[in-house]
Order: sequence, then C-alpha cells, then structure tokens
Amino acid sequence: MDPWKVVLKLLFIEENKMRVIEIIKPFKHNDKVSYKSGQRLIMAEDIESQFRSLYPDCIGMSYPIETIYRKYQGQDLNGKKLMTWRTGGIGDLFFLNPVLRYLKKRYPKSFIRVATGCRQPLENVPEIDELYDMPFDALLMDEVDYHLMFQGIIEGSSEISKRTHAVDMFFSYFNIDSTHFSAEEKRPRLFFTEKEFEWLNNKIKELGIKEDDYVIGFQMETSSPLRNYPKERMKKVIDILSQEQKTKIVLIGTPQHNIIGQFYKSGKNNIIIATEFNIRESIILANRYDLIISPDTFMVQVAGALDKPLIGLYGPFPSEVRMKYFKNAIGLDADVVCSPCYKHDFRGCVKGYPSPCFSRIKPEDILQAIDYLKHEHTGNHFKFMKEVLKDPDLSEIEKYMLSADKGLSFFGGYYKHPNIIRVDKNKFVKADITDLNVEFRRAFYPFVLYIGPSGFLPENRPIYDNAKSLIRPGGYFIIHMMNSGMIDFFEEVKQDMGSSGFILLYAKYNPDQSSFTIVGRKPY
Repeated sequence: MDPWKVVLKLLFIEENKMRVIEIIKPFKHNDKVSYKSGQRLIMAEDIESQFRSLYPDCIGMSYPIETIYRKYQGQDLNGKKLMTWRTGGIGDLFFLNPVLRYLKKRYPKSFIRVATGCRQPLENVPEIDELYDMPFDALLMDEVDYHLMFQGIIEGSSEISKRTHAVDMFFSYFNIDSTHFSAEEKRPRLFFTEKEFEWLNNKIKELGIKEDDYVIGFQMETSSPLRNYPKERMKKVIDILSQEQKTKIVLIGTPQHNIIGQFYKSGKNNIIIATEFNIRESIILANRYDLIISPDTFMVQVAGALDKPLIGLYGPFPSEVRMKYFKNAIGLDADVVCSPCYKHDFRGCVKGYPSPCFSRIKPEDILQAIDYLKHEHTGNHFKFMKEVLKDPDLSEIEKYMLSADKGLSFFGGYYKHPNIIRVDKNKFVKADITDLNVEFRRAFYPFVLYIGPSGFLPENRPIYDNAKSLIRPGGYFIIHMMNSGMIDFFEEVKQDMGSSGFILLYAKYNPDQSSFTIVGRKPY
C-alpha cells in the first residue's frame, strides 16, 4: 500500500478516543507488521473498527485507555520516564517538537518515548529517546511513569484555539506557561543524517537542479478540500514564475496529485513534479528550496523549521495561529466575513468549492509576496515585477508636488518621491502608513496624489472621497490612473474633479500607455 495513504488514513483520526485491544490470534498487518497472540495494542477507536473488519478472528476484547493511563501533570521528570503520542496530523506533530526540547532542557535526566501515526517529522530529534509507530504495544506504557496523549487539542475549534498559536496550546497541555518564551524557543527544528544529505545531493542532480537555480517549492494541495487554494489561480502564479530565468519550480504532493501536477507543468522543462517521494524525502528535499509556498499543510511547518522564506495561503484559519513564530514568513489571509471559520472538515466548504474565501487572495498578491521575499534575501527582483516597479511618469506635474510640507500619496505602490508620505495597505511596498483607518488631519496637506488602478477599486471609493477633504485650501488633488484603457473613465474622473469644487489645472490622456493624469486645485 502507498505509504502516504497509510499515513493519511491514520491522520484522519483526530478526535477519536484511544482504546486498548487484546490480540487473541497472530496476524500480519499490511504484510509489514506482525502481531502476536497475547499482545495488547493502543489505537484509536476508528482504527480498532478497521482492525476488527480486517481480522475479525484475531481481535479480542477492548477497553478504554484510561484504565492504564497515568496522565503527566507537570511533575519533575528527572529520573522518570514519559510516553507521549498523537495520531496526527503531519504538520501538527511539529508543534510537539519545541515542547520536548523544553522538557529535555529542564529535565536533562528524563527519558522521553514518543509514538505517532507519522514518524517522519520527528526522526533524528535528539530530545526523543525512543520513537514508535502507531498502533503500539501497551507494554510501552507499562514501562514508563507518566503518559500524555495529544488528541483533539487544536481540532476542537475551542475559543482558545482561535486566538492561540498551536505550539502554545501544546505547551499548555503539558502545564507549561510559554507566554514568556521567545519565538526561537517555540519554533520547531528538523534534524538530518549525513546519509540523508548524501541522498539529497544525488537527488538534486537527478532532478536537474543547478547550484545557481532559484528553487521554489509549491505544495499543491492539503488533505482537506476546505483549505485548498483554487487550481486555476495557482496555475496563473506558476505560469508566470516558469518564465523566469534560472528558476526551478518543484510541485510537492502525493502520487494522487500527478494529474494536478501535469496541469500545472503544461510541458515546461523548469517545472518538476515531485510526487514520488515519501514524507521524509519531501522534508529532506525542502533543504534545497529557496522559497516555499503552501496552503495550511505540514510543508508550512517544514519551511518554518528550516528558516526558509515562506508564503502561507490561509482561508479557514488565520495564518497567525500557525506561522506567528517563523522568521521569514508571510501569511496571506482571506479577508471575508466568514473567514476564519476554523473548520477542520475533510469536505469542501458549504458555500462552494473551492472555498470562496480564497477568491480574496489574488495571484498578484502571491506574486508580489514571492518577489518581496526574494528581494529581501537576494537583493534581486523577478522580471515579472518590471511593470509593477516602474515609476509613473509624473514629470509634467511634479511642480505641484514641490511644496515646503510633504503631501500624501495613496496606493502609489513602489513609487517613491522625497516630498510624499506613502499610504498603501500593500505591505510589500513598505509604505510609511499601512493602516487606512489612521486619523489624517483634514484640510492640512499641500497635495494628495491618488494613484490607480488599485485606488479605484470599489472598496477604496470611500478613501478616494475622503482624500479630497485632506487637502488644504490652495492645495492640489493629483490623480494618476495607469492601465485604465477607457477614455470614458478619464472623462468621468475629470467631471468628478469639477463637481467636487476643484479648479481643473491639468488633464491629459495617454492612449499609448492607457493612462491619464488630472490635477485640480482646491479654492481658497
């Protein structure tokens, strides 16, 4: 059976109670694991049902785990043994990593045993003395002093989980107050062997990745349709990036994502479909990525653990409760009334598929975030940013901006001028003011420069109307619209300038660049 399917099957068991089941006849599970008569196994209720269906003559009685469970409640662990376990999900296992690191530092003479439905994220972690797969033998519980299982901590959609980072919830479950811990202490870590790095170097060569390639890892989907970014929008991002020189795109997924991978690849040589790798191999490959883009999956945590530049795409959950402690991360959140909804379902959104909230995250937003992180770490921009970074030609009307006091510039993007205060909610342009709800002084500024097209989106119309009131008598309202392509819109804005009481000083439409500039003066 496909190892990914086995893992995902186990990881779907999020809130099931744990049981102790007795084996009365020996059997071999999946032709891999042999169980003996007389063994007692620890597993979730749902897995017990599967075992009883597959091996009805081999399974005897079962009883709740509470009968042998000795819960850890913050006791001194020096000289003691602790066993902890969790069935899933894959990314959630990373939240356990900082907790174990803290415990081992505080109790260096402790012994920590861990069992999980997916061991790959926890392999080689030095704080773990023994690592086991689920289900596990109950003897492992008998041999230790304390137990702690991590079922349903963040899956229950409690009020705390809606405002608290998952790793802080894991700390709390251990009766540890993490509020004073640094972000570094809350960040997971990954550990690799020399053999794994050797495998990585060989695999990079096989995949045709060169030393000077800028490699972007794309996690194609999550295990939940609810959390998936729309394919057509992701393809637009990938298509544009694939045109960049010395750029390789690695599409991360399982074998079942091959069809989606082919849809994204579309025959392009610099796009690599990486669906043949198991979870551990996918984690190892992430060492070579220069940037990772992912919806809410384990790859977000991999990027954080490796300090990789990361863009997380979030709809049902706020990115802050998953990514807050990462250094090089940008979370793009869906800004709609119903988001975040905190749904964990393995079904699509009740409002449609793909989740409508993701319609608020535009491909252009993702591309700008990608370029922002690349520029931050390499000093270079992608060529697709050429038009975005291009300054508007305002030479003919710059004289209206040469006042003793600085004026305001709304939605100017990357445009800079020594005499303007830049106001823009686009966090990637590093504007002076990013909060559009800030209190601006009315009738104070010598000029306001209002730039489109984003400035003329419907949601920004109130800002356009209010901007007129910020100009002092004798000051100027300067409007520059790029890529408008409509002479009618030019006439409409010009008419609005006059009806708002401004004296029209300059109006020019440039059909070659599909842009126009209008300047009006506010009378005394």
